[in-house]
Amino acid sequence: MTTTTEIGTPVLTKLAPRMAVAVTGVDLNHVPDPALFGLLWRALLDHQVLCVRDQDIGPAAFLAAISLFGEPQVRPWIPHVEGFPAVTTLSSEDRDTKGDGQRLVAGATWHSDDTFMAAPSALTALHGVVVPETGGDTQFANLYAAYDALPETMKHRLEGMRAVHMMAPDRDGIGRTRSIDPAVRAKQIPSTHPVVRTHPETGRKALYISRNRMDHIVGMGRAEGHRLIDELTEHATQNQFVYRHTWRTGDLVIWDNRCLLHKANGDYPEGARRFMRRIIVMGDVPV
Repeated sequence: MTTTTEIGTPVLTKLAPRMAVAVTGVDLNHVPDPALFGLLWRALLDHQVLCVRDQDIGPAAFLAAISLFGEPQVRPWIPHVEGFPAVTTLSSEDRDTKGDGQRLVAGATWHSDDTFMAAPSALTALHGVVVPETGGDTQFANLYAAYDALPETMKHRLEGMRAVHMMAPDRDGIGRTRSIDPAVRAKQIPSTHPVVRTHPETGRKALYISRNRMDHIVGMGRAEGHRLIDELTEHATQNQFVYRHTWRTGDLVIWDNRCLLHKANGDYPEGARRFMRRIIVMGDVPV
């Protein structure tokens, strides 16, 4: 399903019924003026996933454009572009520190970025510099829609509920794909966030879950809390709430971590190249 709206030179095309819009006719080698930035910002808030097509830009232009959306987060434990500590990289050539030689597909399970922080990331921007011909898609789950679809009894149950998020929760089978340096992990203090948050820009309620970072639910036994986290994750990632983005070279995709889950797919052929640059935009304390 696609519908197109022309607004001056840029053209917006809806990518899926519940979320995601593409924009063409924009060159981010030139920092957007206030009118264009306003268009991009509104499109992101309205559609949660914004894909700016055909961007042949380097890390400096990427950083300048995304800095309009908020302060970039430096994540020193992630590989980055030399001279640009806020511009991290994701590559088909990445290998984990486990030393097994297997390709590292970071973010291969459903998650929201950096929920272990006291003020987790607001947005993530990913630039497809080199993409495989097949596979390597990124999927998004709409947590507004997932919350809206919950039975009223579950909404009432979740009201006021809080969960403890950690960089490395003490739970088996949660599918982290990158080994974490113990020195880095030791510096991360657990954070407690609501299970349902109110988006600071739109005022809408959304589930706020990230299974690979949620250690336990406050006031609930661990086993019971883990069952509830799993139930909410399974609910939120049903096909009816999911958009799957098939990458084109030059796609620059920005998404809203405050109301989405996402996951990377490592199903591209062995030997195919996939290289992305990424910027995380700092957020605020969830409420």
